[in-house]
Amino acid sequence: MNPAAWAVLLTVLVAGWVLLDGAVQGAGATLLQERNHDGSDRRRAPAERRVVLGAVAPMLVPGEVWLVAALAVLVGVFPYAGADLVDAASPVAVALIVSWVLRDAAIWLRSRRLKRVWRDAWDILLVVASIVLAGSWGALLGAAWGSGLAALVLGIVAVVVTRLHAAAVVAWRRRRTGPLPVIVTSVMIVAPVVGTAVVAWPRLVEGGISPETMGAYGIGAAVVVPLALALQVCAWRLVSRPLSRRDTSFF
Repeated sequence: MNPAAWAVLLTVLVAGWVLLDGAVQGAGATLLQERNHDGSDRRRAPAERRVVLGAVAPMLVPGEVWLVAALAVLVGVFPYAGADLVDAASPVAVALIVSWVLRDAAIWLRSRRLKRVWRDAWDILLVVASIVLAGSWGALLGAAWGSGLAALVLGIVAVVVTRLHAAAVVAWRRRRTGPLPVIVTSVMIVAPVVGTAVVAWPRLVEGGISPETMGAYGIGAAVVVPLALALQVCAWRLVSRPLSRRDTSFF
C-alpha cells in the first residue's frame, strides 16, 4: 500500500467512527432533555432515557473499533503527521481522550444501581462528557486545518450535527420517521472529516513512514479492515430494525 492508499483508509476509518459514535455522542448530550413539538424543552423521564440509549447502543462498540483502527493507522503509518497534530492541539487531544473514557464509563455504570441519585449523577456526567467529546473532536479537526478559527467553528458544528444525527437515528429506530433523515445527517457528520482530509492531505502523506514498512503493514490491514467492515454491517443491521424492549433493558 502506498501513502495515498493509507491516507484514504485513515479517512474511511475516521468517517466510520464519527458516523457511528456521533449518534452516541448526540444521544448522550441530549439525554436529560428533548425538544417538544412547539420548540420548548422538557426533561426526559428515566424510562425515556433508556429508550434513547438503547436506540444508539448498537453503534457504540463497532464505532470504537473504527476509532482504535484509525489511531493505529495514524500512529503506525503517519507518526510525524500525528505528532504535529498533537503538538498543535495537545489540550484538545487530552480533552477528547478524557471525555471519551468518562462518556463510556457513564453509559456502562449508570444502571448498575437502582438509586435515582446514582443514575442522575452518571447521566449528568454523560451529558457533559458527550458534549466535550463532540466539541473536542471537531476542534481537533480544525487544528488539522492549522487555524484556531476552524477549530472553534468545527467544534461547534460537531456538537450541533451530532445532536441532529442522534435525533434522526432514535426517531428512525422508533419508526417515527423513515431512513432519509439518517442519510442526510450521516452526510453532514462525515463531510467535515472528508474536507479535513483534503486540506491536510499533503502534510499527511509527507508525514508517513517508509514505503517498505507501509507495504508490510498492509498485510495487517488486509485482516483488520474486513473485520471492521463486518462490524459496520452488523451495527447498521441492528440499527435498521425497530427498537424493542429488549434493546432498552440493559440501560
